[in-house]
Amino acid sequence: MLSHPFPWRIHAESSYQHHIALRDFSQGEVFTWAQLADEIRRTAETLTAQGVTAQSGVALCGKNGFPLLCCYLAALQLNARVLGLNPAFSDEKRTALCRRNGIRLMIDFTRPQPVFSEVKDVDFAEFDSVDHALFSACTMTLTSGSTGAPKAVLHSMRNHLENARGVCELMDFSRDSSWLLSLPLYHVSGQGIVWRWLLQGAELQLPGEDFYRSLTQASHASLVPTQAQRLLQYLADCPSNEMKSAVKIRHILLGGSHIPEKISENLTALGIQAYVGYGMTEMASTVFAKKCDGKAGVGRPLRGREFRLENDEIRLRGAGLGLGYWLNGKLVSLTNSDGWLQTKDKGGWDGENLQVLGRLDNMFISGGENIQPEEIERILQRHEQVEQVFVLPIDDAEFGQRPVAMVKFKTRFSESAVKNLHVFLADKLEKFKRPVRYFPLDTTISQQSGIKPSRIQLKQKLNEILGMK
Repeated sequence: MLSHPFPWRIHAESSYQHHIALRDFSQGEVFTWAQLADEIRRTAETLTAQGVTAQSGVALCGKNGFPLLCCYLAALQLNARVLGLNPAFSDEKRTALCRRNGIRLMIDFTRPQPVFSEVKDVDFAEFDSVDHALFSACTMTLTSGSTGAPKAVLHSMRNHLENARGVCELMDFSRDSSWLLSLPLYHVSGQGIVWRWLLQGAELQLPGEDFYRSLTQASHASLVPTQAQRLLQYLADCPSNEMKSAVKIRHILLGGSHIPEKISENLTALGIQAYVGYGMTEMASTVFAKKCDGKAGVGRPLRGREFRLENDEIRLRGAGLGLGYWLNGKLVSLTNSDGWLQTKDKGGWDGENLQVLGRLDNMFISGGENIQPEEIERILQRHEQVEQVFVLPIDDAEFGQRPVAMVKFKTRFSESAVKNLHVFLADKLEKFKRPVRYFPLDTTISQQSGIKPSRIQLKQKLNEILGMK
């Protein structure tokens, strides 16, 4: 009987030990499960030499790559807690997050060689007396929620693996499949890819310099809409005979924001099955998902998940639900007194599909009318020249608040492009919901925020443009 719970070691000690576990397109290297387990063991020895022990806090900061992935798995093998940090964060913010979450060692992968730094002035006494649940935690994943103040959600390996099982079943992801690590490990969606790979003992692929070339070589991928649009453009630019012979991608899970129907239609036309999903950091990634079928909604809850609607709010529990938030030196429950996670997402149920209608805390009132920004965004996103759009409120003396839009066009932002949107919306939205002004979307905000831009940061940028503090 195995004396450890680590999937990579289980695969390395099985009859599949010589099967390919990982393919790194950036370095042109291939690892079997046995070879990968050796690399993780050596990395664990390096971390041990740096003072990492069981329940030590280790922060990893950088873009996806083999060294970072090995550190992620090696730290877990040492029973340490792993916190992922967005490399776009400032040094000051990284240090503050480490102190707040009891991180002893920060590893910076943004340099040519990893830099190990001990975090100073951390009070570890509070971690020594914490609830026993912390000792089954393996990851700490930051989520900003509605307040914008990052807080860490703690998950165990069991939480991650339970979440992975339902996605693998829906998307036919098996030992013979491969999944591209197309999303960052500091985000729960990136970790979701890793745990599906580990659950099935399949093949993980790390992208090379040509991301979209790498993307065509995996059987499965997770993409946000912008990535999916760029993949379609990449395939359109390929000679047809080359495209037919080289493309292996067959399943794509779409998430992160509203999915334009045209994207799934174009993928289907190429023989690629698209899926739409809805998930939460607190639930270890995807909760609902379905094959794209031209109908609105995100389907039914996957294996082991439950939901309910209360006062239009989506509430969740079941497979993947984390251990708690780490706040002010304490482990705080994710659920209310009835055991449900209150998502603050507005939803509806049509008998077959969950409709995710937007954040309850994004809604604002204009002239006595409720406005849900996501409703306007979904319609604007249907315009062929719109790549990304966010609707925000601005104060108005007469109406209280009015909607404005921050837009990234596929071509440059211009007055004529904005006029086209005014015409487009004329017969699609009530007048009071139509944006009264349009501004260019600052794409650097999405780089700082991760997979989807923070509305708080977008509002701050809007205030700067308007000359407000």
